[in-house]
Amino acid sequence: MSLFSKGRAVALAGVLLAAASLPGQFADAAPGNQGQGQGRGKPVREVPVSTTGSYIVVLNADPLLGSFTQDELQSNAAANASVELVQDHDALLDAAGVSVANKTHSYVNSVNGFSATMSHESAVKISLQKNVAFVVADELMQPTTDESGDFLGLTDEAGAWDSGLLGEDIVIGVIDSGIWPEHASFADDGSYGPAPVTIADVDVVDEDGEVVRVIPGCDFGGPSEHLAPGLVDAPFECNDKLIGARQMLSTYASLTGLTDVEYDSARDENGHGTHTASTAGGNAGVDAEIFGVDRGTVSGIAPLARIVAYKALGELGGYGSDLTGAIDQAVEDGVDVINYSIGSSSFAIGSDDVAFLFAANAGVFVATSNGNAGPGAATTGSPASVPWITSVGASTHTRTFTGSVTFGDLVPPKGKKPTPPPVTTTVEGASVTGGTGVLQIVDAADHGNELCLSDQKFKGNLSGKIVLCKRGVNARVDKSFAVYLAGGAGMVLYNLDDVSDLITDNHWVPSVHVTLTDGLVVKSYIDTAQKPVAYITGGEHDTATGAVMAAFSSRGENLLSADIIKPDVTAPGVNILAGQTPTPTSGPPGQLFQSISGTSMSSPHVAGLFALIKQAHPDWSPAMAKSALMTTSYQDVMKEDAATPADPFDMGAGHVDPSGATTAPNSLFNPGIVYDNDIFGHAAFTCGADLGVFTAGTCDFVAGLGYSFDATDLNLASIGIGALAGTQTTFRTITNVSGGELSLTPVIDAPAGFSVSVDGDLAAIAAGESRTFDITIARTDAAVGVWGFGSITLEGSGYEAYSPIAVRATNLAAVGEVTAALEDGTASIPVAFGYTGEYTPVASGLVAATDTVQTVGQDPDQTFAPSDEGNGATRLDVAVTAGDTLLRVHLPQVDPDDNIDLDLYVYGPDGTLVGASGNGGTNETVELLLPVAGTYELYTHGWGVGDASPVEYTIQTWLVPGTPGNLEAIDPGDATVGTSGEVIINWPADLPAGEYYGVISHVSPDGLEATTLVALS
Repeated sequence: MSLFSKGRAVALAGVLLAAASLPGQFADAAPGNQGQGQGRGKPVREVPVSTTGSYIVVLNADPLLGSFTQDELQSNAAANASVELVQDHDALLDAAGVSVANKTHSYVNSVNGFSATMSHESAVKISLQKNVAFVVADELMQPTTDESGDFLGLTDEAGAWDSGLLGEDIVIGVIDSGIWPEHASFADDGSYGPAPVTIADVDVVDEDGEVVRVIPGCDFGGPSEHLAPGLVDAPFECNDKLIGARQMLSTYASLTGLTDVEYDSARDENGHGTHTASTAGGNAGVDAEIFGVDRGTVSGIAPLARIVAYKALGELGGYGSDLTGAIDQAVEDGVDVINYSIGSSSFAIGSDDVAFLFAANAGVFVATSNGNAGPGAATTGSPASVPWITSVGASTHTRTFTGSVTFGDLVPPKGKKPTPPPVTTTVEGASVTGGTGVLQIVDAADHGNELCLSDQKFKGNLSGKIVLCKRGVNARVDKSFAVYLAGGAGMVLYNLDDVSDLITDNHWVPSVHVTLTDGLVVKSYIDTAQKPVAYITGGEHDTATGAVMAAFSSRGENLLSADIIKPDVTAPGVNILAGQTPTPTSGPPGQLFQSISGTSMSSPHVAGLFALIKQAHPDWSPAMAKSALMTTSYQDVMKEDAATPADPFDMGAGHVDPSGATTAPNSLFNPGIVYDNDIFGHAAFTCGADLGVFTAGTCDFVAGLGYSFDATDLNLASIGIGALAGTQTTFRTITNVSGGELSLTPVIDAPAGFSVSVDGDLAAIAAGESRTFDITIARTDAAVGVWGFGSITLEGSGYEAYSPIAVRATNLAAVGEVTAALEDGTASIPVAFGYTGEYTPVASGLVAATDTVQTVGQDPDQTFAPSDEGNGATRLDVAVTAGDTLLRVHLPQVDPDDNIDLDLYVYGPDGTLVGASGNGGTNETVELLLPVAGTYELYTHGWGVGDASPVEYTIQTWLVPGTPGNLEAIDPGDATVGTSGEVIINWPADLPAGEYYGVISHVSPDGLEATTLVALS
């Protein structure tokens, strides 16, 4: 049963986020200093210092989508529940001494939390509250950009468009820099019926239910007094195509402030949002003209889709708080698809990731850009790194615009024919501008401004000349602006290498963009010619090699989880012709179209495809739609050198392929099988990865449902194993969506140095039936630490469902903890070997608890800080020496009815919080494996002592030295790659009653490979 249906929601309240606890991810932990809390809980996520003074707070309690469906979010019941959530937000601020007036957003729909400006000290105070999941610094994030229909095969006979899949009545929410509403791509030509949802004004209320701000449903015609001369924000009434537009820039306006070129409305001054919206869902057959040249017609991928624009990006980027607010609002507005061409360089999970998780559970399909930090490895950032949304790499398509620069003997003597004929050289590059006549050409380096920086003056006179500029530091279009300001008449822009893409920008002067090699040819000519002259030929429609990865497209591995392959797919993202604002903050004004590049441009291609899938299969979950994109993709894709085959870290499963008849087997719209997923599967992933999204109680609940916490088992249409020691078996579940019976056969392309086998009954799968099968991958002779790539394709009845494999061998894998009864005297630890050679298990401990009896009083404000010592908190110091393997701290239950609530906080030698546990009642544990040497401060916090204040309690500590003790590990002998073994551990069976802890260190010739905690009672 799918849990993603838009018309229903899983009853998550009291299950997923309700238990009180402290946050999740231990940030920037030094090796060997990993604090753990929350009982069996997760490490503490340190609150980073915000450079902006703004922070985002995410609470443990459910958002509205935990109790309401997406369709119910605008009900009176949801509105009342929303007021209660806002009251909780304001109470947290008040408890930390932060004025509610500092709050910039309250999130209630897809994430429960808020953003506010405050001191770092206040942010840390809030992070320590029992109902707070995590607090993150609110930083600026950045955007990451005709003939796509033909290239993708949407125009095929009996294809998507021919069969009526045009996105009709599907609502695409575009979270970006706004939109130019008068653009022809968003015109209501009278063919649209009434909008499927109503985008009404939204009242923002305070804790008393009083309206403090109104977010207009169609926000155009804002104040113009601050705008530069010539800029006017004209009113515009939304229509049945552009059904809504909201400005979501509260934090941006407060912290950064709108400049005189930024509209105080949803109107787009950047052009990025207009481009992405018109790519995803712009009208069909719109005439495109740039600089007076007819560039043909353009169409959005889903030309009959409706558009709602959310302006959450300003000219300098977008704050996470505003972006999360836009997601939250889009879900309430009832959008079906979200395009999010935005990302960060960090893979750390944030509030937008959490919002998208609940949006996915509500049935919202989300496409996001994979990032523009390629082609280096491990460059994918948030939110592209999470598995519940679809991240898109960028690659070329078969249309570009080519111009040239010609130089040499171009000016013959007047009235005479040159003898011999003039010697000229022509270099081609990318261009969408017009051309020039024969002009003098100069090198910007010779004029003291090699990079053509617009804030740096050129030496000498450039008036009327073509200027050679070097790429780097500033934006490409800003280089032509610098030339324009200096009176130059043209520009030749050359790359820093021969791999980076050539881009067709709307430059300020006629320009051509060339490779490094060709640029150096031009440079040499300028250096050697007595009177160097040249002319630029304007860009013309040209063919290009399609399905080549863009050099800028970010790559895997995925640093959030090496077991999750990213990107998911690739799509066209180089020189995409689509909409532009006529008043851009960068580039010449007056143009309504542009041809630009980026994964920002590839993401809306997938958002548009999602609209077509949603129309064809309204009951499909986002996971099913992503699976269809992946399994039907094609792999004939090249790396940026156009010669080397791309791998899954470049392209994911492959290039999206919506071509062919929609009803044909193996069509995107008829994939045969899908890999579905639900919120519990994604919750299990976050629990296993210690991301701090869900509480310890929730993780225990999900584990009880039988979900695996191993990321390799997440039911994706890709298979990743980041650390394979010898052999590992994972599993996948497929669902037959072909409409008939299927019998499938696995066709395996094993990664080099590994073997792959499939075990499971894949015959006679009935329509709608699901089947689970095992996949076993074993290392044969693969090098340790080197990724190998392969695939599994399930074939049968005309279907070929492709899944990429990425696997990397490691030397050893062992369980993280083993528990046993004290009287047993023996236990075993399973070990898997990924190498052949010496292996030694080293035992430390056992150590019994050291009990210290203390008292603690009630903290008056229930907000912990180390300064509360003596007034709501009690401290105990523990000295850790070099080589110690474990520091464990435990607060046993004080009151069986949990009427006494004590919490535990552990600060490391450098004064930072390294572990915390804040369960309801008192049963708190922090474990630090391989702690660094120094004095640790252990604070017991009297969160809920009440009338018993002060209360007596016992704090237990275990400090396991690295020296041998009474725990013995039996050496099983040398390791053999591909085998598993058991380490037998023994201890005296007559030890006095109590709880004992020890550590087994697993050592290879390369050093420490893993540790196993031994717990005996």
